[in-house]
Amino acid sequence: MSTSSSAQSSSHTSPTTSISSLPRTSFSGSKPKVLLFGDRSDTKFDGILREVADVHTLPRVGYHEMVPLIKAKVEQEGPFIAFGGLFLITDNFPGKWDEGLLGPLAPHCKLYVGPGAGYDKVDVEWITSTGAMYANSPTQVGKRTADGALMLILSVMRGLTPQDHSVRSGRWRAPVKTLDWHASTIGIIGLGSIGTRVATLLTAIGAERIIYHSRKPSPTAQPQWGYRSLDELYSEADVIVLCCPLTKETRGLICRDTYARMKEGVILVNVSRGEVVVEQDLVEALNNGKVMRAALDVFEHEPTVHPDLLTNPNVTLSPHVAPAPDSMGPPMNGEVVENIIKFVETGMPLTPVNLAQLKEGGFAYEK
Repeated sequence: MSTSSSAQSSSHTSPTTSISSLPRTSFSGSKPKVLLFGDRSDTKFDGILREVADVHTLPRVGYHEMVPLIKAKVEQEGPFIAFGGLFLITDNFPGKWDEGLLGPLAPHCKLYVGPGAGYDKVDVEWITSTGAMYANSPTQVGKRTADGALMLILSVMRGLTPQDHSVRSGRWRAPVKTLDWHASTIGIIGLGSIGTRVATLLTAIGAERIIYHSRKPSPTAQPQWGYRSLDELYSEADVIVLCCPLTKETRGLICRDTYARMKEGVILVNVSRGEVVVEQDLVEALNNGKVMRAALDVFEHEPTVHPDLLTNPNVTLSPHVAPAPDSMGPPMNGEVVENIIKFVETGMPLTPVNLAQLKEGGFAYEK
């Protein structure tokens, strides 16, 4: 991956960073400068941020419009020590957060904060190469996505979508197989904040057989949740719930090969990222009965949905709304702003994701 000359220079001259060592040109009086894009009118934290930082803003526009705006803002009003994006339901990101967009902010910007838990549209490797941290905003979206996942899990286990389709077509009480969540084995792939909350909610309503797979056993897992390898989870689970991030390892994880290792008549629920599932292979698995039903909130080529999924009554579809985004803006934007406030006050945001990579690259952050 290419790295700007300024980023390379920064990595050699300033291996240790703290608020006190940031360039004084970043400050207006005693306040460090931060740059936000998006509407801040819906966050109660705006006033608090302005107490500790000199806040500058950009409007919500697309990637190619944003590039010159950031460059001009840095030249006229920068440098900035932090950059944050606020959530908007119609467009979470103006495109990929990469060097082409964020380059003018380096090397002075030491924190980038994005809305939401996932960061597959963020070039964290490039951000790390500049000696900066990337922080996500996982708490609110995690809670809400898990709530939405529970709704999908219960509805697909009870066969609500085919029952709905049957009633609408004039057929009363069509024979639809249902599963009892008290007795079924529910396997969760990815026991991060979302997966953990899903498992906790399922436990609260009486699910007794919960298994999970993550890169390693989770220290926060309840004792009755069983850790499994992927192959073990595939072979045991009646319901598989995808809560994993999109990475090189998870892209295309659920495909023809993995269906072959699953139970006959398995149920699949995806609230992670659409690209984790190969949709054509899912269509085949639905058609041959390997997958009995599926509930999908995310799609491989979003917002386009495979036409065979659209017409299959055994598939529940929702347009990436598991976290109820219409009401999520204020609390999620609060997380973005809280990360920046914490960084300004202590030198460390609340939820950095690349500290290990920074350490490997010779950068060390101190409070």
